Amino acid sequence: MIEFELPDFDEITPDGLRMLLEKTVKHNGIWRIHKNDPDDIFPSDPHADRQDEPEKLNLFNGYVYHKKTKEHLYTLPKKAMKFIYQEIMNCKEALIKDKLTANHKMITYL
Repeated sequence: MIEFELPDFDEITPDGLRMLLEKTVKHNGIWRIHKNDPDDIFPSDPHADRQDEPEKLNLFNGYVYHKKTKEHLYTLPKKAMKFIYQEIMNCKEALIKDKLTANHKMITYL
């Protein structure tokens, strides 16, 4: 399992790196990616579940959906998705990284 806090978009460079700031005052959610998610594979395999809102994130294109209705709510900026991708690639969860790299042609933000 991977869990990360998505910082305010202004704190992320276009390359997906987090700028070092003295204090973070806003954030865009706490997201969790499970190696073997107990729910269905909507909207992608793997996907992220937001812990503080009923939302799901497609890790290939940045689309965010309502957890229950599956309605498309918004799309994360490319730099936010690059930040998430780097968080995933720097973790020790090989299964999640392998799923993304095996389907790299589906990734729209790199």
